[in-house]
Amino acid sequence: MSVFKPKSEISKLNRFGNYFSIKLSPEVYQLVEKAVEYSKITDGYFDITVKNLVDYWKNCQNKNQMPSKNQIEEVLFSVGFENISFLPNYKIKLKNSAKLDLGAIAKGFVADKIKEIFKKHSINSAIVDLGGHILALGKKEELSWKVGIQHPTKNRGKIVGIIETFNTSIVTSASYERYYNIHGKKLSHIINPKTGYPVEDYIASVTVIDNNSTFADAISTAFYAMGLKKAINFIQDFKTIDAIVITNSREIYLTPKLKERFTCTDNSYRVISINEVIIL
Repeated sequence: MSVFKPKSEISKLNRFGNYFSIKLSPEVYQLVEKAVEYSKITDGYFDITVKNLVDYWKNCQNKNQMPSKNQIEEVLFSVGFENISFLPNYKIKLKNSAKLDLGAIAKGFVADKIKEIFKKHSINSAIVDLGGHILALGKKEELSWKVGIQHPTKNRGKIVGIIETFNTSIVTSASYERYYNIHGKKLSHIINPKTGYPVEDYIASVTVIDNNSTFADAISTAFYAMGLKKAINFIQDFKTIDAIVITNSREIYLTPKLKERFTCTDNSYRVISINEVIIL
């Protein structure tokens, strides 16, 4: 699934998939299918066809040069889940020079597979750290796991709050550790697939808590790309998503189920129930 390893299935698909149909393993094929499903659910704010955009912005950073609108529009032609065609026998063909990047969903897939292995071997209590993605299986003795949410404006390891949970994944999307730097300006590493530009919004971080790790991974990225208004409206409409949305103006929006399980550790932040907010 890696875009960095030349021999991976995704790398092979990116090199040749616009010319030929490429056969993938059932797991990778099904993950691409799932990614397209999440693209449709999120109205395209989650999209694995952003690799050309990511590569383009990396190149801009290397040249220390901001792109032009025309250049972005040219690259955007290759972006969109509609550029992925699913064929029989686990084959996929791409079009419009599209390339895939599973970086925003692969950790979730891995976490779900780890959970399957643990259950197969009767491991009922465990915690797995995949970097920005925590899998909390079962409980720590008779207590829930306590997982710290990284403080968006402080050094790594400093937390803004604690969530108590079990049998879930806790996935955070943010740009406080990874970003582009052009002309001394820090830009989010998360690209909005609709505009082609790094996300610029008032969201500092989004954390999604769900027992489906693959879903949590994809949906947290989508929320960050959506921006605050669309993300909160989506959460309110979807109703079954548990999320923590932290803004740059020191607000922490919580879904109702998390209210009793979340403890804020920074008194300068205001905790707000998402259901009590109306954002038009």
